Amino acid sequence: MSIEERLKDHMHQAADHLNIPQDLYDSILQSTEERISDRARLTRKSRSRSIIRNAFVIGTAAVFIVVVIVSSAFISPVMAETLSRIPMMHNVFKLAGDLGLKAAEQKGLATETDYYDTHEGYTLTASQAMFDGMRGAIALQLDEAGHPASLFDPFARGQSEASSLKSKGSFQVMRAFINGTEESITWDIGPGNDAESAIVTITGASSDQAARRPVLPETFNLTLEVRLEMIPEPFILQIPMRKNTDNHILYPEAEKSSRQVSWRLEEMERSPVSTRMELVLKETSSDERTIYFEVVGQDGTEIKIIDLYANDMKQGYRRLDMLYEPLPSDHQSFTIKPFRYVYGDSPDAWEKEYIKDLELTVPIEGND
Repeated sequence: MSIEERLKDHMHQAADHLNIPQDLYDSILQSTEERISDRARLTRKSRSRSIIRNAFVIGTAAVFIVVVIVSSAFISPVMAETLSRIPMMHNVFKLAGDLGLKAAEQKGLATETDYYDTHEGYTLTASQAMFDGMRGAIALQLDEAGHPASLFDPFARGQSEASSLKSKGSFQVMRAFINGTEESITWDIGPGNDAESAIVTITGASSDQAARRPVLPETFNLTLEVRLEMIPEPFILQIPMRKNTDNHILYPEAEKSSRQVSWRLEEMERSPVSTRMELVLKETSSDERTIYFEVVGQDGTEIKIIDLYANDMKQGYRRLDMLYEPLPSDHQSFTIKPFRYVYGDSPDAWEKEYIKDLELTVPIEGND
């Protein structure tokens, strides 16, 4: 939904709250639509369009607020909150998401939401949600009395993570529940496009190290219980999640062995948003460093990993359930490149040591 459409929607809701006469509301809405139509005929220079767009939105909102004040003796708390929140919403997936979340936004698979909770003047909002059956993603945004507030900016201004998270309203800790339980779910949080936003990723998990990754239900109620610094009450966000992608499950014949290491790709699942690979690893070497698996598209571009879930099996085998960004739909193959890290003084100094004898190019059968 565009900002103009959201503005009209908020205007309609506000009119309902204030019982504005229908003819007055219709007149305002008609004027708004005429302004939207006029924009299409204006200059195509990007800077001019940006200025005109901002002036249009601000001007329309200002006119509407004036009309509301004139036609009502007061502005209700609901109306005041609605108006204060209009400028805050922006597309976090498009601006800061990984390639899968950007694709979800482009293909209409991401849903704009407005689930929020308020404490001590701070409002935490789940502004976008996406679920493809393998992972869920939720965009969070924080404001204080209608103004941006710092939610997730651990390295701002050159500070350390520990010190920067001490400001009021900064992210502290979170719990996630599926249909009221947190037994089969895990979460991760990463930065959004600015300090007031963040992206939460939800995947299935099990506390039993011998169990496979549980499959998330196709529909469920997600509850996020978020605690922010210096605010005693937790922020509770309840978000309905529904899978809206057509996934393809493949069983490639792909395995490789060399000396004391072997691996076999047992299952692969693809959506426009994610790629999941279930791989069984067997290792009897004395090298204690963990083996990881890099995936590279047929054009040589690395497909970045999102999540890794591992469980131990019998006789020394280990099952890896790995979640990656989506493979391009036109690729006919990909390459699996096992490696170990050569550790440096910090993670930034780590280097990949590829195990060439274990690399394999895998064709994608039945590719659309």
